[in-house]
Amino acid sequence: MNLRKWMRLFGTTILLGAVVTVIGSVCIQLFNPDFRNVEATGWLSYILMMALIGMTFGAFAHMGFFAYLMLNYIARSIFKRPYSWVAIQGFIALFVLAEIAYWTYDTNFPSATFWAVPLALLGASVLVAWAKSHQTSAGAWVPTIFFMVAITVLESIPVFRTGDISSLMYQMIPLFICNGYQIMQLHKILGKSPAAAPAISGASK
Repeated sequence: MNLRKWMRLFGTTILLGAVVTVIGSVCIQLFNPDFRNVEATGWLSYILMMALIGMTFGAFAHMGFFAYLMLNYIARSIFKRPYSWVAIQGFIALFVLAEIAYWTYDTNFPSATFWAVPLALLGASVLVAWAKSHQTSAGAWVPTIFFMVAITVLESIPVFRTGDISSLMYQMIPLFICNGYQIMQLHKILGKSPAAAPAISGASK
């Protein structure tokens, strides 16, 4: 990972965050007018503002990504047996999914949120993990699911306090997509071949 590759990943991540946020906010605006009422003359400024917010989401996701890489590096030096760190990541991912249910149960969120959001997040994370393991090795399954679940939720904690499902989706979806993009680009940036992919068991070696 050199400076040029890092800057390219950072730039594409914040641009992706901007695009996804603009598309998502427009969809929310069209299907949920209560989210924010934008007059026809204000659409341009609204889109520009959403793009800036999306770039912020992308930058936030990028910080979370490198925080995980650092955490993974430290953990792999502490746990001499690789499967121990993998098992811990799997446990934490399940714990975070249970926490989502706890945070959203019997709140201002729609009644189905406490099971729909964890299941949707897990299902989408499994798809990303499948793609990651297909391009690298089976060792990428659990670390990728951990990253997509735990880090995305950690980055989204403030929005869980709103009690508004539109706001939750508005922030979580761009963060999830940015995180998915970064984890799928990592082995390409590092030049890891499938044969060398056991190194990805922590998603960053």
